[in-house]
Amino acid sequence: MPGWLSSLRDLIADASPLRRLMLALLVLLPLAALAAAYLWFNPPVYRVLYTQLSDRAGGEVIGALERLDIPYRLSAADGTIEVPSGELHAARYRLAALGLPRIDADAQDEIDRSPRFGTSSLQEQQRYQRALEIDLARSIQKLDTVELARVHLALPKVSPFLRDAPPATAAVLVRLRPGARLDAGQVSTIQTLVAASVPRLKRAEVQVFDPRGVVLGGVVPEAAQTQRLALEQDLARRALAVLTPWLGADRVSVQVTATLADSETRQTVERVRNVVVAGQARPLEKTVRTTRVPEGRVQRINAIVILGFDASAGELRRAGQLARQALGLLPARGDSLSVYALPAVAPKMQADVAVALPPAPAAPGPIPRVQPASPLPSTESPFHFSQWPLAAAAATLAVLGVAGWRRIRRAPASEMQADDFDAELDATRSQVLADPRVAADVIRLWMRA
Repeated sequence: MPGWLSSLRDLIADASPLRRLMLALLVLLPLAALAAAYLWFNPPVYRVLYTQLSDRAGGEVIGALERLDIPYRLSAADGTIEVPSGELHAARYRLAALGLPRIDADAQDEIDRSPRFGTSSLQEQQRYQRALEIDLARSIQKLDTVELARVHLALPKVSPFLRDAPPATAAVLVRLRPGARLDAGQVSTIQTLVAASVPRLKRAEVQVFDPRGVVLGGVVPEAAQTQRLALEQDLARRALAVLTPWLGADRVSVQVTATLADSETRQTVERVRNVVVAGQARPLEKTVRTTRVPEGRVQRINAIVILGFDASAGELRRAGQLARQALGLLPARGDSLSVYALPAVAPKMQADVAVALPPAPAAPGPIPRVQPASPLPSTESPFHFSQWPLAAAAATLAVLGVAGWRRIRRAPASEMQADDFDAELDATRSQVLADPRVAADVIRLWMRA
């Protein structure tokens, strides 16, 4: 034995217990420091165990890893489960032996494995709806920004006793990846995907929610809104282009409201033409035609033309014809056009301005002009002007009848239009309501005559 080892043995044998402990620490502490430094600078490599796990499936996997004594950690970036790279495959095999992780595909398999013999129509409908919801959720999860998705469908039963079938609705709950966001275009994509997969479901009836309960894409997409506004402005310019040269820019205004379709529809028609060959009918030709109606098509147009002067019936009719041709309205589509004349009303009625209403058919002579500021004394007639609301109502009914009689007498039957007649009635009604006192005086003079 070397001399230095003998000296070290004698030193330890003769040392006290405290000194022996100090000597052991002097040896062990450097070794522990070296081991810690090695582990610090060479940490174990962790790899992701599974991706796109739901909260329930991830909890089941973590519980199984703890029971199997497999080290793991949760990623700080997205919360995925990671294990050491050396134990990755062993962990997957041992978890698979336990039937983990369970995903929506397992639920689909359970639906497929469930017995179908003896099931009712309601159970079969529920099976179909559940399978459709799982498939839609799986397709939505393919988006880069969506981590988890659930789809709930409300498919009302169609009854032959109802003329219009109740609409189908859908709700989509999505959980996004950390730091990801859904813009209006992606929300519209989810709505289109769900609406195109479910019969009788419109895109507007699909609501998308986040885990906080906030509705995503509740507003009409900006592109569709911009398209509708551009169409309305273009139609209004067309109508003004044909009305302004005739009436003037400051005497006419046009307002157009367009309704656009919010989803794309397709219709497939299959026809088989039978051809008689040698006295026998044989199917010779098969034709399949698919009609695609794109999104954003015009469903209905409603327009209003306002003339800023006291237009006659002919001017109203002519303005309506020009506006209809410029806007390209289709009655079969439900388009409508209304033409109104709004004569300018003086801000203050002057006392020296006389108001003359059209003559009554029973009056033999012309009606004298009545001054609003000089009412007749109450001694000449039992009518009192404190009852002017009642007089206004009676005057309105009488003048409307006079206006109708004047319209029939002035225009031939072939030229009478409902819109023109309504416009003239509105103008007469406005004159009566503007000053009911004068109208009452005129009615009283007619009765006297």
